[in-house]
Order: sequence, then C-alpha cells, then structure tokens
Amino acid sequence: MASPPAGRGFTLLWASQTFGEFAYSMAVIVLPLLALTITGSVSQAGLIGFVDAVALLLAGLPAGAIADRYDRRTVLLWCEAAQMAAFGSLALALWAGSTALSALVLLALVNGVATAVALASGEALVPALVPEERLSDAVALNSARTFAGQLAGTSAGGFLLALKSASPFLVGCAAHGIGLVLLLLLGKGKGKGGRPKPERGRPLDELLDGVRWIARHPFLRVGLFHATVTNLFFGTVYFVVIASAKTSGMNTGLIGAMAGLLGVGGLLGALAAPALQRLLTGARPVFVVQWLCATLTAAMAVLPGGYTPGVLLGVIAFAAPTASAYFTTQQLTLTPDTHRGRVVSIANILSGGGGAIAPLIGGVLYELAGRLVTLLVCAGLMAVVALSALASRVLREGPGSPGAPAGAPPAHEPSRRTAPDGPGKSRSLHH
Repeated sequence: MASPPAGRGFTLLWASQTFGEFAYSMAVIVLPLLALTITGSVSQAGLIGFVDAVALLLAGLPAGAIADRYDRRTVLLWCEAAQMAAFGSLALALWAGSTALSALVLLALVNGVATAVALASGEALVPALVPEERLSDAVALNSARTFAGQLAGTSAGGFLLALKSASPFLVGCAAHGIGLVLLLLLGKGKGKGGRPKPERGRPLDELLDGVRWIARHPFLRVGLFHATVTNLFFGTVYFVVIASAKTSGMNTGLIGAMAGLLGVGGLLGALAAPALQRLLTGARPVFVVQWLCATLTAAMAVLPGGYTPGVLLGVIAFAAPTASAYFTTQQLTLTPDTHRGRVVSIANILSGGGGAIAPLIGGVLYELAGRLVTLLVCAGLMAVVALSALASRVLREGPGSPGAPAGAPPAHEPSRRTAPDGPGKSRSLHH
C-alpha cells in the first residue's frame, strides 16, 4: 500500500469523511430496522430506505452546483452540522421514548441530502489538497474510506441497536461532531481550490452546464456510459445471488457473511489500488473489471458451493477500485475547477443510478427465468459491453486534447491550482 498522498489537508478531509461514511452506513441499516420495530410494517420500513435513496439521488445535481458556487470547506461544515443536529435530535427523542415514524423519515431525508452535498464538495476539493502526481492514490484511498465506513457502520449499527435504540444515533452524532472538528482544523481558504468565483446565473443553467460539459467530452461521456452499465449488471448479479441464497433456505447469518466478502474484497482492492495502477496502466483496469464481471458471473451460475458467489463477487470488487481510481483521476484532471463539483455529482448520479435500479431488474428476471438463466444472460450481455469497451478508441487511447470541447474552459490549469500541503496536485463498483 502506498503512503498517504499528501500532508495534513488531505488527511483531515479523508478522516472527516470517513467518520461521515461510518455514520451514514450505520443509519442506512438501523433506520429500517427501527421503523420495523416501531410500526411492525415491512412496507413502512422499506419507506425509510426509499426516502434516503431518493434524497441522495435528487440532491445530486444541486449538490454539484453548490460545490462550485460556494467555498467547499464551508459547505462541508454545514453538512456535518446538519447531520450532527439530526442524529442528536433523534437520539434524544428515542431516549425520551417519544419517537414517531416521521422522525425517522426526517433523519433519512437529512442524511441523504447532506451526504450527497458532502460527497460532491469533498471529492471536488481533493485536487486542491493533493499533488497532481498523487491524485490517483488519493482517489484510491477515498475508495478504501468508503468500503471501510460501510463495513464498520453496518456491523456497529446492529450491535448498538441491540444495546439501546438511541445508541446508534448518539454514536452517529459524535461521529459527525468529530468530522466537523477535523474540518475546522483544515483551516480557512482550503475550500476555494484556487478557482475564480463563478458568475451567478440561473440555477437551472448552472446545473445543466455540468451536463453539457460531460456531453461535449468524449472520454467522460463514454467512460460514464461504461461505468453505469457495469454497475447495473454487477448490482443485478449481486441481487440475484442474495435472493437465490435466501429462497434456497440459506441461514441469514451465512448470507450476511457471504455478502461481506464483497466488502472485504473491495477494501483490500482499494488499499492495493495504488500498486495495481502501476501494473495496469491506462484504461486496462476498466477492461479487467468488465471481463472479470462477465466471466465470473458465468462461473457463479454453474459452480457449486454456498460461499462461491461471495468469493467471486469479492474478486470483482477487488479489481474495481483500481478502475474507479483511473477514471475518477482522469475526470478530476480533465474538468476545470469551476465545473468540478457539478461533473462529480453528475457522475455519481449516473454511475450510482445503474446500481440503484439493479434490484428491480434482478427481481423481475429472477422470477421470470430463474437463477441460472438470469446469471448467464447477465454474463453474456456484460461480455458484449466489455468487447465494446475494447473496441472504443476513446477508452483505449485515453483522454487527450483532441477530445476537449472547443471553446470550453481549459481542462487543466496548474498555475491556478493551489496545494497548501505540498507541490500542486465518488454505492457502486466504480464511477
């Protein structure tokens, strides 16, 4: 594993967002369980997860505009403060024994919106804190942060909920409080990224400007298409594997352990990504992930063993952070700082959207065709996508000046980028 890519600034931001990932993941698993306990209704418990997912999705585009218009460190501080207040309020209500479903819905809403805004601002801020030659390492460490936060948050959430219903939210409030303090230590002036203050136009125009930037840039356009489709197929396969394990009578604890192999593979892959990027140069990590997804999905369909799908999913997840680091690094480097927040948020929406609709598609296909046929169809279609990636000149040759849109802001402005801590420097497989 590589050493930290930068000094104090990136470390403080990374640690702050790690606490945020932990609290977010803990809420995602605890809120539906608590709703089920309070109401006894599975559908109302499902409403909590729906509210969080929709809030995260709908807040994505304005989150990018906010990250580009305002000081990003200040935006992050407000997000931490809002989540700290929401977690703390629910913890007090639960402690007093006066909690309604509406309070859980409110926390899910705040959690989703604030997380979307924080993700866009935090990722857009990274190039201002990290030397350019270490940007890909920073992106890989952010992937490790996400996997670590998910693993720790989901495991801690169930344990804390068993102790007392208020416990997860007290811990979540404390986690966001620590994140806020770490951002305060980052110091003023770190959130501007050396960019000129953008002209204020109509909000809709600001939102669409990021869409136009991606649409005019071949590498970003093609790369996001492949990220979205890959996440769609991977999410479909994951859902089918879990659903088939449940219907076959596998113990829920064993299902959880099997699914946990995915998180372990992703975390190990994120830690290994800096070294793997030196072995797999250019877009090769993207090709590797797609072919692994195609071939190992076919293997899941035919190989025996209850834990076999979990192991194979973990292998795919191990390779995914390297592909994510490659594409996200190119995305951050190609995008001018004035547009970076919006492009980040659009990329998150598109690539995450594929994974979001995957359970619906997987459920329909599984009921219509069964496990074997569904997995083999997914493997075949993923192979077609992988072949199209290999055939894409844009992906093979990588981004370059010929692909930059005419008349657009310069994609790379090293003289305007600041690096306070050194010489001048996205819930899916990759974006």
